[in-house]
Amino acid sequence: MFHKYTLQPAVWHQKPLVFEWDAATGEVRGADADKLLSIVASAVNEGSMTGHPYPTSYNILDPLKTPSEMAVLLGQYWLLPDDLVAIYPEPGQDNEGSFITDENGIEHDISNMALN
Repeated sequence: MFHKYTLQPAVWHQKPLVFEWDAATGEVRGADADKLLSIVASAVNEGSMTGHPYPTSYNILDPLKTPSEMAVLLGQYWLLPDDLVAIYPEPGQDNEGSFITDENGIEHDISNMALN
C-alpha cells in the first residue's frame, strides 16, 4: 500500500520532498521519486549514515523496505511525519553506535562516553 508524503525541509538548502512509498514492495513514485531513489542509492552504497542524535551511525542496507532506515535518511534534511518519527531507531538499536576517528585512523565508539 502506497503512502503519500510531502515532507517540509528542516534545512535551508532543501525544498519540500513529495513522493509515495510502499515499504512492503520497496516501490517509490511521485514528483520527487528520482531524487529519493538517488538518496537511497548513495546511502546504500556507503552502507551507513550519520543520523540523530549526532553523531550516531546507522546501518543502511535496504531503506526502501526498512522504514526505520528510511526515517534516518529522510530525517537528515526533512521534518518527519508522525509515522516515521515513531519508528526512528534509538541509538544502540540495530545501529553501529557513535564513532570518532582519531589522528591515527582508529575508530572509537563514543556512544556511551560521558560528555564533559
